[in-house]
Amino acid sequence: MAFSCQDHHVPNPVTHCERVDGSPRAFPCEFEIVKLEFLRGTTNQVVSTFLPGDTTVALPINASQAYFWLSMHSSVYLQYRLRVHVKRIAPASSQPVGGYELVYYRMAPIVPGYPPVYDDIINAPGAVQSAGNTLPLSPAKRPVNFDMPVGETRTAELLVTLGFDYEMLGGVYSGEMVIGVVNNTTALKLFGAPYNYNRGRDIQEARLSFVPEPTCEPNANCQTLSQGTWQGPDWPY
Repeated sequence: MAFSCQDHHVPNPVTHCERVDGSPRAFPCEFEIVKLEFLRGTTNQVVSTFLPGDTTVALPINASQAYFWLSMHSSVYLQYRLRVHVKRIAPASSQPVGGYELVYYRMAPIVPGYPPVYDDIINAPGAVQSAGNTLPLSPAKRPVNFDMPVGETRTAELLVTLGFDYEMLGGVYSGEMVIGVVNNTTALKLFGAPYNYNRGRDIQEARLSFVPEPTCEPNANCQTLSQGTWQGPDWPY
């Protein structure tokens, strides 16, 4: 179920729409992600909130929808339901085919001795395939309805998978997780000539990054090998 509201403060889509290199995008960004809410298990109770300007977000392992540890507790993988609040700040430059999409992907520097490469350069060789470095499908694979007037905010839910390496990284998340809003028509235009944008963040209509921190709530047992019903994600992290 989607909820919406409207206010009179509309950010400037130009100042909220720079490319990774700091230059303005060819088309104004349609949206701004104004809030992320991480939900407890299968309920609608908010466990943690992340706002633009924040850096990290604490995520209790025991409050995830599901988690499992690898052998000897070397790594833990969590699945969290995430409620994304999206505000329209400009009209669509092109209409998406089949609807908009919410995506998530990891961005991380190369860690010595830790082979996976997480980047959003589209079709880059050697990088872990993700929604950040793969062109969107047309029509949309998992459409969400963000067809709303400028100034209105709607919410949609996303299931994210997060992995934390305790053996090599001490549970510290390497890099950051990015949440993005995609208009497949605009994205494909920006990837092609004459624009030739080659980064996922440059062809998305909004993005917000966060660094997750695994925690455990008081009196909770977070060392149980597994909990909850795991759902196979498209892009494991």
